[in-house]
Amino acid sequence: MHRKINIVDYGCNKQPVFQNTLLSILFSFVLFVLSFVLYLNFAYMGARNKAAEDFVFGHFKAVLVGSNLKILGVYLVIGLVIGIFSVQFRIQKKWAVLSFNFLFWFTAWIRAIKLYPQLFAEQLFRKGGVLKYFQVAITDFIPFWLIYSVFIGVILVISFRKKRVWVGLVLVLICFLMVFKFDERPLKISEVQTRPNVLIIATDSLRPQSISYNGYPRKTPHIDRLFSQGANFLNAKASMARTLQAWTTILTSTYPPEHGIRHMFPVTKVLDKKWNTAVSILNKNGYYTAVISDFAGDIFPSIDFGFQDIVSPSLSVQSVLKQRSLEIHYFLMGFLLNPLGWDIFPEMWGMTLNKEPWHVVQSTKKAIKKAIKQNKPFFLVYFSSNNHFPYSTTYPYYRLYTPRGYNGKHKYGLSNDVLESFLEKGASDEDVPQLYNLYDNATKLFDDNVGELAAFLKRCSVDKNTIVIIMSDHGENLHENGYGLAHGDHLSGPYSNNMVLGFYSPFENFKGLRVENTVRDIDIAPTVLDLLKVSIPSSFRGHSLVPVMQGQPFQGYPAYMESGIWYSPRTPYIKNRIRIPYPTFTDLMEVEMPGGRIVLKAKYENTVIAAKYKALQLNEKKYIYMPGEHEYREEFYVNEKRIDKRDITDIEFLFFKEKIVEMFKDKFYIDEKGFIREYILDKSSPK
Repeated sequence: MHRKINIVDYGCNKQPVFQNTLLSILFSFVLFVLSFVLYLNFAYMGARNKAAEDFVFGHFKAVLVGSNLKILGVYLVIGLVIGIFSVQFRIQKKWAVLSFNFLFWFTAWIRAIKLYPQLFAEQLFRKGGVLKYFQVAITDFIPFWLIYSVFIGVILVISFRKKRVWVGLVLVLICFLMVFKFDERPLKISEVQTRPNVLIIATDSLRPQSISYNGYPRKTPHIDRLFSQGANFLNAKASMARTLQAWTTILTSTYPPEHGIRHMFPVTKVLDKKWNTAVSILNKNGYYTAVISDFAGDIFPSIDFGFQDIVSPSLSVQSVLKQRSLEIHYFLMGFLLNPLGWDIFPEMWGMTLNKEPWHVVQSTKKAIKKAIKQNKPFFLVYFSSNNHFPYSTTYPYYRLYTPRGYNGKHKYGLSNDVLESFLEKGASDEDVPQLYNLYDNATKLFDDNVGELAAFLKRCSVDKNTIVIIMSDHGENLHENGYGLAHGDHLSGPYSNNMVLGFYSPFENFKGLRVENTVRDIDIAPTVLDLLKVSIPSSFRGHSLVPVMQGQPFQGYPAYMESGIWYSPRTPYIKNRIRIPYPTFTDLMEVEMPGGRIVLKAKYENTVIAAKYKALQLNEKKYIYMPGEHEYREEFYVNEKRIDKRDITDIEFLFFKEKIVEMFKDKFYIDEKGFIREYILDKSSPK
C-alpha cells in the first residue's frame, strides 16, 4: 500500500519536508515581525515630524509597501534555504529544526555586529545595561576566528552525526562564498598609452592637519609617500564646506555666487543646466570619465557634471524610505552585509551608518579596467565618506585608536543624537579625545584605500602614466577652541574650510613641496587641465598651480568663503553672534514632486542666502562678515587669532571688505550702511 505524504527517503530515515521548511519560514517571519514591533519609528536624527510622516504616507505609500514586501521576501527565502538544508541534514525534531535556524541567524547577527558595530549601536549599546555590554563583549573580546569556528564546528558535528559530511562541506563553502570579498583582478594595458590619466582619490571632510606628512603623529604612510614625491597645499580653501557646493566649485572653477549652487537643497531647475566643467572638457578630448562614491556622493546623480559613468546612491525621499525600512531589520542585516546583500539592496550604499569603502574601491578598479579595455585615458573621481560624521568605520578600524576601556556614547561613532552637533552642546573631557580617535580611525582607513588603489594602478601597469590627486571637499571641526563639530556652519578657525590637496605626477618630481600660502578650490580644475596640456577655458576663475608646484615664487591667492544652511534657529557654536534668523530644517524644506527630491522652499531662498556669513582670506589674514537683520558684525584674524578692531586700521578692514565685492562686481555691492548686499536679493538696487 502506497503512502501519500510529504517525505524524502534517505535510506531508513524519513524526513518531513513540509514541516522543516514551514518551521524555518515561520522562524524568519517571526523575526521580520519582531523587527517592526521593536524598532519601527520614523525619527530622523532623533526628531519626529508629524506633518512629514503624513506627507510620506500620503505620497509614498507604494514605496514603503514595495520595499517592505521585498524585505519580507528575502526573509522568507533565507528561511526556505535554511529549511532545505535542515532536510538535507535529516533533522527531524521540531526543537532541533528551530535550533538549526537559530544557529544561522544568531551567527550572522554576531558577525555583523563585529564587522559594523555602529549599525547596531541603537539596538544594543545605547540601550545600556546587559545589551550594552553584550555588544562590547562581541566587539572588544570575541575574536572573529571564534565566531566562525563555533559555526563551522557545529555544522561539522551535525554532518558527522547525521552522516551527511558532503552536505556540511557544501554549506560551509556557500557561507564562505557569501561573506568573502573578491577583489577586482588587475588588467594590464595592451599597448603603451601616450596621454596621461588622472585619478582623484578624495574623501569627505578630511583635514590637512590629520595627515602625518603635515606633522600629525598618527601615521598615514600611503598618502605620505605620494606627497613626498608630489606637492601638498596646507591652506587650500573650500569656498563652502558643504559637498554639493564644494564639488560644483571644484569642477566648474567658479565660486558659489557665480555658479548659483548656494546650499545643499536647490530645486531641479537650478541643477538642470549645461555645466562647463573639467569633466565635459576632458570628454571632448577623448577621456573616459567616471565618479564613484557612497552616501557622501549622493549629489552626483542629481547634477550633470558630464561624467560618463556615475556609480553612486541618489538622495530622494524614496531612497531615504528604502534605507529606513531596511535598517531597522537588525537580524536580516547579518545576511546582507556582504557583496550579494549589497547587490540585492543597493540602497544600503546610501546609509550613513553603513560606510563600507570596499565597494567604492572595487568600483573604481572596475572603472580603471573599463578605460584600459577601451584604450582610453581616464579621469576618475573616487569619493568616499570615510571622514564624514558620524566617523564610523568597519572592523578592524573602529578599534584602532579607541582605547578598550572607553565605553562612552561615541564608542562606535558619533552618537545618533546628531542634532546636538547643531545646538551648541559641547563634549565632555572624555568624549573629545574619542572623537579624535574615531576620526583618525577613518583617516587610517582612507589612507589604506589610497594604498590599495595606488597598488592596483601599478599592477595594471598604468602607474607611470597616472597623475594622482589626494584631496577632500572640505575639512572638519572637532570641538577645537569652541568651533564645535562638523562643517559649514561658520567660517572661524583653520579646520572646516581647509581641504586636503596634494598632487603626484609620474612625469615630474615636485620634491615633496609643502605650500603654506592660500590656494582655492577653484584652482583645482585649471591645474588638472594644465597637467594634461589641455587648454583652460576663459570661464574658469581659478589659476593653474603647476608653476607653484615647480617652485616659482608665490604670494598666495585671495580665497572667498561663505557659510551653508543652518539646521537650527540658533547659529551653532557661535554664542551671542549676530545672524539673520530663519526656521529649523524641517520647516525650511519641502519635497519636490514627482522626483521626491528634498529642496529648500522658494520663500526662504533669499533669506538663506542673505544670512550667509562671508569671508576673505589671504595667507595669515582673514576677514569675516556676519550680517544681521538691522546691523552687521566684522571680525579680523591673523593666524586664526582674533584681532581687536582697535589694533588694526579701518583701511585694512575696508580693503578685505571691498575685495569681496570686487571679486563679484555684478553680484555684490556695499550699501550706504556698510552692508554687503547681493543684487539677486535686492532687485531694486542699481547694477
